[in-house]
Amino acid sequence: MSDVSPPEQSRLPALLNGAHAVDRVPSRWWSRAANAAGMSAAGLFTTAVVDQSSIPWSVGGISMLILMNGLRRHGRPRPVYYPHLGRDQAAWRAAGATNHQLAILDEAHRLRASSPPVGYRDHRTLVDPLADAYAIFTSPAWRDPWLADHKLVIDPVVEAAEILDHLHRVTALLTDVRRQLAVLPRNSAAARTYAGYDKALVGSLDDALRRASALTAYRDEVRRLEGVLRVSRAQAEAETFGDRVLDVVSESARQELATRQLDDSRAQLQTLEQGLREITDLLATTPQLPVQPRG
Repeated sequence: MSDVSPPEQSRLPALLNGAHAVDRVPSRWWSRAANAAGMSAAGLFTTAVVDQSSIPWSVGGISMLILMNGLRRHGRPRPVYYPHLGRDQAAWRAAGATNHQLAILDEAHRLRASSPPVGYRDHRTLVDPLADAYAIFTSPAWRDPWLADHKLVIDPVVEAAEILDHLHRVTALLTDVRRQLAVLPRNSAAARTYAGYDKALVGSLDDALRRASALTAYRDEVRRLEGVLRVSRAQAEAETFGDRVLDVVSESARQELATRQLDDSRAQLQTLEQGLREITDLLATTPQLPVQPRG
């Protein structure tokens, strides 16, 4: 029975234990040395222009430029590629995932692609912890400061990675066990041994399914919390808007007072107008001279 192959090695345990947890950034001295080489090149070229002797200053300047280019290239962080993430890499980066989280996710995607599909007992729904992790990770409710304490309790990326790592190992072993059961006589001692292995692995698979179901339930709870937070924010915005409305409404009293003042001023103008009309009428009337007595 030596054809039983061990499950494919996963890098997730090492990554989850902190391997390459900190992004490796080249030392600043490489950039400083490149700047010094560039300044030396500029000095050598300037000397070559001023000094017309046979000393090849320009050759030294070109050498310093080559050295500067090499130092800058060595001091530039090397790009990290995550081939198994594919197009999902841009979405996770936009959501704020670090390089360490991307490395975990890349390995989790690889394990999922190399494992047989696993579903719940309804035989219709497939386990997809990565989708649950992304929904939680990008949820505004999970990023809300109100949930700061809860963030310390659960990391959706780690949860999804551990679930997929366990499913990968269990399904790989189950495949080997059932391959052996298919070729062994049913009543043999080896078959009974492998049947025990099968039962134990199925129980372990159920444990992983329950954890995946719990992660999905957590995602649903976060989604419901989004609605609660939206209502809460809407109420706070409504109260703030109410202050603005109150400020405008409080101006009504001043507007009414100004209206009365305008009405009173208009009445005064009407009185003045009437007085002016009477004066104008008097001035426009031809005075009647007294009749002179006849002599």
